[in-house]
Amino acid sequence: MRELYNKLCKLEMTLALICLSVSVTVIFIAAVMRTVKMPIRWGLDIALLLFTWSTFLGADIAFRRKALVRVDMLINALSPSIQKVLEAVVYICMVSAIVFMLVFGVKLTIISKARVFQGLPGLSYSWVTLSIPVSMTLMLITAVTQGYEVFFSKKAVQNKEEPVC
Repeated sequence: MRELYNKLCKLEMTLALICLSVSVTVIFIAAVMRTVKMPIRWGLDIALLLFTWSTFLGADIAFRRKALVRVDMLINALSPSIQKVLEAVVYICMVSAIVFMLVFGVKLTIISKARVFQGLPGLSYSWVTLSIPVSMTLMLITAVTQGYEVFFSKKAVQNKEEPVC
């Protein structure tokens, strides 16, 4: 199971990097073409699509690596037992928010089916909004995995700060 999760993590990182790289490249090419009076109508639409995917996939990558902003000065001053309870509350809140965004991301994707890009009339805007439920599913996997590591694994007690993947 761990090997499958590691492959998923690598695939996610690769997709995020490709989406960001192609997005930047398309924006650069569109700017150059606009400068030489030959604008590309679809450039910004493709860049938006790819940048959205790279952003949401990157959010899960940062979450998995525990690289999100965190202020724990007050929490560190509390006793370890209270810290554990607060950590459980935080995980419950995170999972609740992720599930909320997953449910409404699916609804938004369905609603956006009829909306199309201005420069690409054949491409549904649902491809942009689909990044939300996909990334929330990945974040839910990350949250459950990290929660298990923190609360049930003996390895997590020995090395608390090591990222899961």
